[in-house]
Amino acid sequence: MSPRSIKRLLVLNGLLVASVAAITFSPTADAQQRYRGKYAMVAGRAQGSSPFILYIVDQNSRQLVAVRYDASKKILEGMGYADLAKDGVVARQGGK
Repeated sequence: MSPRSIKRLLVLNGLLVASVAAITFSPTADAQQRYRGKYAMVAGRAQGSSPFILYIVDQNSRQLVAVRYDASKKILEGMGYADLAKDGVVARQGGK
């Protein structure tokens, strides 16, 4: 190998090490990080509804969603949503 090609390889390796260091030590985007949910599900009937409704609670984000299965269309229909954290604050304030 010629001394010129060795210098090129050293420069290239230096650039690669610098780019790896820049990627490693750059700040992370924490706002886009989503943790895995812990879910609890229970089936029940709602007043005036013949098929069962599935209530799903994400314990990490404290959100509840209710869905039911429409057999004729073969789809899940959203029945309702609640943010349990906000509802808890309202309940502690006396329902204001």
